[in-house]
Amino acid sequence: MERNRFDSAVARHSRRVFTFASYLLGDPGEAEDVTQEVLIRLWRSGGEVEPDRLGAWLLTVTRNACTDVLRRRRRSAEVIPIRHETQPPKDHPSPAPSPERMAAGSQLGREIAHALSELSETSRSVVILREIQGLSYREISEITKIHIDTVRVILHRARRRLRDSLKEVQTHVVNA
Repeated sequence: MERNRFDSAVARHSRRVFTFASYLLGDPGEAEDVTQEVLIRLWRSGGEVEPDRLGAWLLTVTRNACTDVLRRRRRSAEVIPIRHETQPPKDHPSPAPSPERMAAGSQLGREIAHALSELSETSRSVVILREIQGLSYREISEITKIHIDTVRVILHRARRRLRDSLKEVQTHVVNA
C-alpha cells in the first residue's frame, strides 16, 4: 500500500476503529492495541482492499481482533481473575450542566456500559455499529457476516434488552 493512501485511510478511519474497539472491549488501552493491530494489517494488505470497501473491511478486522482479545481474556480469567471496568470511551462529554445532572449522566453512562456488556458479543457489535457508528443494516451485515434480516432481529432484541435494563435508571435520571 502506498504511503499517501495509507495515511489517508488512517486519518479517515482510525477514530472509528478505536471507538468500535473501545465499546466492544470496555478498555481504552486494549482498544488502542487493537487499533494499532488493525492498522498494521491494513498496511500489510498491500492495497488489496478496494477503497470503497475499506471502512467495512477495517471494522470487520476490528471486530475479529476484539473477539480474539475477549477469548484470551476469558481464558486468562479462568486462571487468574482480572477486573475489567466497562466504561464508554472518555471522549463522550456529559451535556448536563448541573452537578446533579452530571452525576446522573455519569451514572447513566456507567449503566449503559454495563447493559451493553451484558449483551452477547454479536448483539453488542450490532448495536454499536448501528447506534454509535451509524452504519446501515447492509454495512452491518457485511461486517458481521450475518444476513441482513437477522441483523434487524438481533438489533430489535438488543434494543429491547437495553431498554428493559435501563428502565429503572431512566426514571432516576429523568427525575434528577
